[in-house]
Amino acid sequence: MTIQTANAIVQRLGPCRILLDATAHATLVHELALAGCEVVDVATADSAEIAGTTVGLLRWAGTDPNGFVRAIALFGHVEALVLETAGQDRAPIEQALFDAGWQRHPGGMMAHEYHEWSQHALPAISYYARARAGSGELAIGAGADALIARYAMAANHVRTGDHVLVDGEGAATGVAVLTALSRAGSVVPSIGSGLAGTAANSVDLIVAFEPAVSAGWVARLYDYARVLKHDGRLVLGWRRSPGDNARPGHWDALIEAVSDRFLPETRYTQESTGSDGAGPRALYPIAMDQQDQADWMLVVASANPLMGAADRGDYLHPAFAAGTGPKPALVDFGAAYDNPYLYRSMVQMGERVGDEMKLARLAECVIEDSLPASADRGAAIAVLGYRVLEMRLPDTVPAILPLIGDYLSQPLDDDTSVHVRRWRISLAFLAGRLSELIGDRAGARNWYRVTAESDWARFSPLLATKAIAASFYEARICLADGEEEAARACFRKGVETALEAAACPHSEQMGSPDQPLSFYLQELAEVIDMGSQCANALANFAIWQRDPGLFWRQVDVRRFGLASWARDLERENKQLRAA
Repeated sequence: MTIQTANAIVQRLGPCRILLDATAHATLVHELALAGCEVVDVATADSAEIAGTTVGLLRWAGTDPNGFVRAIALFGHVEALVLETAGQDRAPIEQALFDAGWQRHPGGMMAHEYHEWSQHALPAISYYARARAGSGELAIGAGADALIARYAMAANHVRTGDHVLVDGEGAATGVAVLTALSRAGSVVPSIGSGLAGTAANSVDLIVAFEPAVSAGWVARLYDYARVLKHDGRLVLGWRRSPGDNARPGHWDALIEAVSDRFLPETRYTQESTGSDGAGPRALYPIAMDQQDQADWMLVVASANPLMGAADRGDYLHPAFAAGTGPKPALVDFGAAYDNPYLYRSMVQMGERVGDEMKLARLAECVIEDSLPASADRGAAIAVLGYRVLEMRLPDTVPAILPLIGDYLSQPLDDDTSVHVRRWRISLAFLAGRLSELIGDRAGARNWYRVTAESDWARFSPLLATKAIAASFYEARICLADGEEEAARACFRKGVETALEAAACPHSEQMGSPDQPLSFYLQELAEVIDMGSQCANALANFAIWQRDPGLFWRQVDVRRFGLASWARDLERENKQLRAA
């Protein structure tokens, strides 16, 4: 397991200098070195080699508390400690660490690792850092596991660049955990018992576990609604209570009050995984209406982005706010959308509203109220149309295709936003997929041809994925229809499009050289991968007549629309698990 151990350490602490007993870790030494770490043998190290940012690694299999104290004393000057244990009693080990000036590492427990912790023993690997003023619950043993796990869960809901406000129990610990486990731009605790000093529409995420309230818990929800951005999110939890003014008495009261001000997305339960109350526990999502008597009531909810149109001038996407000079057009949402707060809540995969039904209803509301040629309307039609495609609802397709047709019939001019052009191309491709769903193969071919011949470069070379996929899908239909030369032409078009996209000037699209768009090269690589699949089809075309199945096994080596395919697969897995 040395490769996994080395990888786990570097994933948690990064490439670093590691002080260890080289004799006891003879194999791990090499794996750490290959992972970019400088390895120092504790037996030969001098003081200069064990100071500062050095990480200590200790494997402890003994049971003598005094022996453990002597063992950790060898790492008295390092910044962090990695501890490997083998099921020994947890309490004396951690107490010795706390007494020696250590605290739990704020990134030491990720949400999916919570079940590995119990009051009896530590996980196989645990992480510690030098204690600092205000360590709080990080200098407490098993009693802090549940709190740390809740903040680790909340970290999974932080989006890149978010300004996060922590309000409630263990706020200092929450700030440390969220800073260590998320890509937040900033994480701050609330000041005092109120939020009067926090500006309206200024916070991207609020994490509030057992917040102290002076005017009642419902009033606190009003405070959260005021300071959250229109595309913001709330992670909220209270202990169950017989019903006082400080907290909701039961789940129905909480969800009703939350629903009046937010869009509830996900509910969590936190409970023991067995009959041993001191044993492992778990924190996982459950259905909103599921019967649950766990101690904590936990919910994740989004602000209502429909309220954001009036504050368009205040919009700032935190992930792209830094840097100087003009933003690349593909992330300039403030200029492109009538209500730019819709982008993160409705469009951006991985960030948007997590409840599929609420997401679909949000898209319907935008379609009803948006201007016919707006980017807002194009995005909403795409979101709703892809729900129809993913859920395989052929009876709904006749209601979606006219919306797409109307949107594409709107006139274009030189002032048309590139984001509107983006949605026109995306919707043409979606129309092809929906036409296939209902068996209209001729219609699908026509839509794919429109997509393949579109001017995707006006938006970004990244949009070439739609054009290449359209060429590939049309070629697939041609093969099934026995039109081999037409299929060849489509595959060639896919290759040509990929090469054209690769040859585009990318520096302006990527943003600042010191802070480029993090997704750009990854998605450009997908463009090339999709083009390579078309090239693969051309290279193996001679096999088609000999054995179509053999040909397709050489060609269909990568899923187009990988994210959509992954969602389809997860949805099917959920259905199987439910069955």
